[in-house]
Amino acid sequence: MTWFENASNETEAAKEHVEFFVAVDFDFPSGHGRYWSGVGDITIGGNAYTGLGVLGSISIPTETTNLVAERKTYQLSGVDPALIAESDIDDSYGRTIIEYFGFLSPQTKALVAEPEVNWEGRIDSFRRVDGSSPIIEVNAEHRMVLLDRPDGWRYTHEHQQRFFAGDKGFDQVVALETKELIWGGRRAVIGYTGGGRGKQPIYGPD
Repeated sequence: MTWFENASNETEAAKEHVEFFVAVDFDFPSGHGRYWSGVGDITIGGNAYTGLGVLGSISIPTETTNLVAERKTYQLSGVDPALIAESDIDDSYGRTIIEYFGFLSPQTKALVAEPEVNWEGRIDSFRRVDGSSPIIEVNAEHRMVLLDRPDGWRYTHEHQQRFFAGDKGFDQVVALETKELIWGGRRAVIGYTGGGRGKQPIYGPD
């Protein structure tokens, strides 16, 4: 089992001493904000990433064997929070964050290989934290959180047409709710009793 898809990254990660870095791409309403944990600028996938050095920090989620939607906090200190536009703070909810892992050559300081995606999430909150050392903070949830949220779609004919126009798989759903069923010569009400073994029809009056 390997952690990285690229063989060069995998080989580099196995070395005793490496120059490892993290890069993050924030999809803000005003445009992408791209930063990395080193100094100066580097280019990843044709895009320039600004080095934050020790001014940037990323929380580390607690490791678990369960499949859960992790939360992360990204912070930037040492800058004037007023530089952040109000529109970015108000309209960033749900926008994407992509976090990359990568390595630099100790000799040339060039990328060993293209960095690889380590984490993808959605912005949950974006705020300024005032204090003696003001901080800009972005909280995010892993994209798996979308699996736990209702999407609003229903098993109806109208919604089915949005996906498969002309399909008639759900065109009788409404009619089934008022369908009269005869069971053993008696009218059966749609529903089940809770007692006994298995499920049994509820009978209406003869």
